[in-house]
Amino acid sequence: MAKIGQQWLNLPQDILLEVFRYLSFEEKANVRATCKYFHQLIDHPTLWLNKTVVLKRLQSCNSCFWTTLRKRRIRCLVIKEATSKQLQKMVNLIPNLTSVSMNVKMNIERLRTLRPLANLQNLQLSNSSLVLDQELLSEVVTFKQLTTLVLCSSLFGRSSSLCLLADLKTLHSLTLHIRQKNPPLLSFQYILFRLPKLRELSLSSVDTWENLSLCFTAPEIRTSKQPDGFEPPCISQLQLEKLTLLNSTNGPLSRKALNQLRNVRSLSVSLTRPCVLLNTNFVHSMLDNLPNITELELSWNGPLAEFVKVLPLELTKIDLINARLSNVDVQLLSDSSGKSLKHLSFVLCNGITETMLKQLPKQFPFLQTLDLSGYRLLNQEILFGLVEMPFLKEIVISNNPRLTDTVMKQFRTLTDNRVHVTQKSKRNYNGCDCIFYSQLLS
Repeated sequence: MAKIGQQWLNLPQDILLEVFRYLSFEEKANVRATCKYFHQLIDHPTLWLNKTVVLKRLQSCNSCFWTTLRKRRIRCLVIKEATSKQLQKMVNLIPNLTSVSMNVKMNIERLRTLRPLANLQNLQLSNSSLVLDQELLSEVVTFKQLTTLVLCSSLFGRSSSLCLLADLKTLHSLTLHIRQKNPPLLSFQYILFRLPKLRELSLSSVDTWENLSLCFTAPEIRTSKQPDGFEPPCISQLQLEKLTLLNSTNGPLSRKALNQLRNVRSLSVSLTRPCVLLNTNFVHSMLDNLPNITELELSWNGPLAEFVKVLPLELTKIDLINARLSNVDVQLLSDSSGKSLKHLSFVLCNGITETMLKQLPKQFPFLQTLDLSGYRLLNQEILFGLVEMPFLKEIVISNNPRLTDTVMKQFRTLTDNRVHVTQKSKRNYNGCDCIFYSQLLS
């Protein structure tokens, strides 16, 4: 055994780093504890590229911890609890942060502590007690270099204050999630048509279909001015490529709105109420009139049959959450996109059977990722059948006690470790909790 360990130490550093790149966080921690050499290698920045560190309490972070983050060149932090003084210390110790997400009770003093972060590109403010008033938004727009902004709040202050966001000319992705009955829709419209580089948008709680259309209809007259009297120029055509709508209702969009959304390639929709009339809801109007959609995420507790016949041809990615599925629905999806689909997700869907799962390799032979989270009927036979999918790189199979460590080891052997198996629900910490929980509760 000692000779095997010595042979590992004799391997070139590049090879060891490539091996360590496939380890989970827990496995990296175990390797790091074995010897000083592996301790140094595990902290190598190449193993932590684009990794996000979640800090529940900044108060518990000591100098050794901050030193480790600097060695790993961590650039993305999620902060759950912190005071202004603790945030200031963090900024001083890691001044090259590019992404900061704060789910803390926000005030202007805490936000100002981030000013020295000259490389900050991604800012997320999420808190149920957050009020986006003019003072707070004025501080947000001091970060002129932002490319991604997430504002998840209980409510906005004066609607005209929201227009300040039009100053963020480099913004590529914008998330505005609110929990109030009458959102400032004219302000939404004002912002959208004054951000020329905006490609990704996520909105929540837009009450009626007329209002939803208003957000995407080019203003014919000047809607409002910023407090200083300067009004940025208005663009004529939106360039959105990714659109997310949470907790939205079901009326169709207007022709003008659909024309503004013609460049959308990725559509994500969370419906909290069933369709009133088949073929007359806004999802149908988008699927029928937006020909460039190749990625679709649909979260609702109704039958997929209401949408499957209007799904775009040759989808490359589809995520279905909480939907009711049938063998016919899945076969129709296979007929339209079976040869083009690269990413398929059935999360907590009803109607899934063992027979349906056994057919997946034949129906979708070119899949690269497959998410089957939450299905206890997924057994060894079905799992081993997925070996027939030659392009499969990742599978998510959370909450399944039937797939033991022995079974998973056999699966890795059969695929020659080609397929990465994730046994926990995938969570994107660069998105706000609204997206995560709306998927689970819709």
